[in-house]
Amino acid sequence: MTLPAWHEEAIGREHDRDAFDCTDGELNQYLKKYARQNHENGGAKTFLAIEDESGRILGYYTLAPSSAVYDQTPEAARKGLPRHPVPGFRLARLATDKSVGGQGLGTQLILAAGRRCIRVAGEVGGVALFIDAKSERAAKWYEERGALRLVGVPEGLPIPMLISLKTIAAALNAADQL
Repeated sequence: MTLPAWHEEAIGREHDRDAFDCTDGELNQYLKKYARQNHENGGAKTFLAIEDESGRILGYYTLAPSSAVYDQTPEAARKGLPRHPVPGFRLARLATDKSVGGQGLGTQLILAAGRRCIRVAGEVGGVALFIDAKSERAAKWYEERGALRLVGVPEGLPIPMLISLKTIAAALNAADQL
C-alpha cells in the first residue's frame, strides 16, 4: 500500500479527531481531548498530517520548548556548547493512524517537526529534538532515524533520547527539503 498524499496543518476545530486511531489509547486520547486545547493555550503545538483527498488525519506530532542536562547529553550533541542546559524542543507526541502504519509517515513527521524546529532555532536558538521513547522498540525505531540516548539517566521508561537538529538538517538537505 502507498502512503496517500498529505499536507500539514495546525490542529483546529474543523479536524475530525474522533476518526483517528493509532492503536495507542493514550495517544488517541491526547489528540481527541487535549491537543487542540494545549495548542490554543500555548502549552504545546500540535500539527496534523492531513490526507489531501479526504481531509482525514493520518498522523500528528506535538512540539514544546525543552532542554536537557548538559552532562546527560551525548558529546556529539553538546560539542561547542557552554556547560548549561542544552536547549531544544521536545517531540512530546508522535503518532500515525493504523491505516498508514509502516508506510514511512512517522519518519516524514519527524522530518516535518525537525524542519519547524530548525526554523524556530534560527530565531531563538536550540540544537536538538528531545524524545521520550515509550518502549525499547520505540527507542530502536528512533535510533534508526539518528536519535541518540541520553547518558547517565536512570534505566526505565520512558527512554530519554535526542536527535540533533544538524542530523535532521542533513537528512532534509539530502532529500532537498530544507
